[in-house]
Amino acid sequence: MSTSSIIPRDDTSKLVLLQQLNAQLPNYASALDITESDLAQLKVGLDWFDYSLKTQETTQNYSHALVALKKTLRDGPKNTAINLPSPPLFPPTPASEPYADIFGFLGALITRIKNHKNYTDAIGKALKIIATPSPGIDFTSLQPVLSVDFQGGHPVLHWKNNSTDAIELEADHGTGTFSLMTIQQTPGYQDNTPLPTSGTAVLWKYRAIYRIRDAQIGHWSQVLEVGVKG
Repeated sequence: MSTSSIIPRDDTSKLVLLQQLNAQLPNYASALDITESDLAQLKVGLDWFDYSLKTQETTQNYSHALVALKKTLRDGPKNTAINLPSPPLFPPTPASEPYADIFGFLGALITRIKNHKNYTDAIGKALKIIATPSPGIDFTSLQPVLSVDFQGGHPVLHWKNNSTDAIELEADHGTGTFSLMTIQQTPGYQDNTPLPTSGTAVLWKYRAIYRIRDAQIGHWSQVLEVGVKG
């Protein structure tokens, strides 16, 4: 089985694979002739990829908050309470020196591991580098399932990517009409639309549909209704 089939397509699953190898590979380093340099490079790749994903998410959330503020300042509605977005808090920058093509390195490392004379299926399962055979996904029947929690009073939406490229999110912030909110490539989105006036509550609604190659695929999700308080 090719190494490309082991390394996931989506960034979240790529990060999980890096975390698994970083945690478990030292246990088999001697048996598989994995050097300290290999392990160090793996850890650097994990640290920087994790940093890049967290920084990207923070930047995207702040950008969405600025867009929501701009729309409220420009278009209202009148008497809307203005909540200025908090400055973004980025994660600490790793102290190590970054390098390019982390998953090129990882693919070559996995190939070495699987070609080693001491490699076994048990090791592969422990390292999570054995691809699990599964039937092909029927993308035409996919339907996102949205869930929600809150951060600072703002809804944070969650979903699984199901091997798709992105998700298209629409929202109805009490107008009775859904409109495009964002197209998101990674799971997790904080709606930074200004909250209602203090002491009041409104019902916001969300729906989503998957996208592959810049086109909608499958079915719209069930509408998720969220009570939001000012």
